[in-house]
Parts: sequence; C-alpha cells; structure tokens
Amino acid sequence: MKVLAISAGTSDTSASTRLAKKIGDATDGQIELIGLKAYARDIADAITMGFPSARLDEVFAQVAAADAVVAVTPIYNAMPSGLFISFFDVLPEGTLQGKPVALGATGGTPRHSLVIEQAVRPMFVYLHATVPTTAVYAATEDWGAHGEGFEGSAGRTLGARIRREGEELANLAAIAGGDVRGLAPVAQEPVPPAVPQYPSAGSSDNSGLAATGKSSEQAAIDEFPDFIPFDQLLK
Repeated sequence: MKVLAISAGTSDTSASTRLAKKIGDATDGQIELIGLKAYARDIADAITMGFPSARLDEVFAQVAAADAVVAVTPIYNAMPSGLFISFFDVLPEGTLQGKPVALGATGGTPRHSLVIEQAVRPMFVYLHATVPTTAVYAATEDWGAHGEGFEGSAGRTLGARIRREGEELANLAAIAGGDVRGLAPVAQEPVPPAVPQYPSAGSSDNSGLAATGKSSEQAAIDEFPDFIPFDQLLK
C-alpha cells in the first residue's frame, strides 16, 4: 500500500511534519512524505496564473497514484494554514474521488482541536475523499509533558489516537482496493458499564424483572437506597 503523507508544516522538523509521518507509519504501508513549503511558489503561481508548473504536476501525479493520503496542517488564527488550503484548491478536480484521506492538525493549544471537524473535514468531504472517523489534533502539550503522548487523561494518548487513525486509514485503503481479508482490528475505547434501566411508572414492560421476581419499585429501592415511592412524596 502506497501512502502519501502531505504536510503544510514550515520545516522538516515541524510538529505537522512529524504528525504526518507518524500517522503514515501507523498504516504499515510504504510511506512517502511531501512538504508543501517547497512548492509554495508553484502553488501561488497555479492560483494566480491558472495552470500548474511541471513540479506541481508531479506532486498531483503522486497524489493520484497513492492508495491513501495523510493530510496534516498547522492551525493559524483558528483556521488551517493558507498553504494547506491553497494546495487542495489547485489540486485537479476528481483526484481525491473515493481516495482514503486521513486528517491531522497541530497547534499551540487544545482550544483549536475542533478545527478539523469545522473546517478541514468538510473540505475533504466536498472533494469526495473517504475520510476515517478518527482525526488527530496534536497540541504542543501532547508532544511534551511526561513523555510523548501525554494529554492528561489515562488511556487517551496521542500515540493511541495516531495508531487508531492509521488502522482506520489502512482498512479504508484495503476496502477501496477490494481486499477485505487483511483488515486490521481497530482498537476500541473502553465502554462504560451500562446503567440499569427500570420500567417507568405505568409501563407494562416487566420482562427485565421477571427473572428476579421483583417489582420495578422494589428493584429501584434495592438499587438506590434513598429511593422514595411516589405516594410517600405527597405525605
């Protein structure tokens, strides 16, 4: 599987470039990384002159040939970078039709984490890409405190989110290629225990209580020691 990782980061060591590479690596595919900074002038010329340079055409061909794409942008002023948006503005229509595209973004604060859902995902849906459910936003603190991946809540690290998105992208690429035999299991978040449900007053559905032989009122009393029957509330 050929995975093309596209970063709008400002350097080869930027957070966006690192994130793009890590998501690509999580697919276990053959990764190729492209930094849009090197094509900034070509992208601007394509916007203003109406046709791409030969260099930019080569990048478009790489996007078309990839089995899956990873697209990562830094967030500036609560929006994706202009370079990122401009590249996909000049990408030939239909290039991403049905192509699996994983989304990522980086920023200085977690407050911008919804930018992917509000601005980035709608653009790729419009371009008819197939986008994984999981998208990864990495704030500065995600890379640093207590080691890479810390974000203050147990079990929900940056590394876990990257692996999940990579697995989803690989599965979408396999489905797009007609190969469903090698689908990777996607790690699931822990499911909280179910809250016992009891029939409401006047309900005739007592099937869940039949095995215990208890009325709904008695079951509620057993479950909630402070339960007060309705008729006693009026006294």
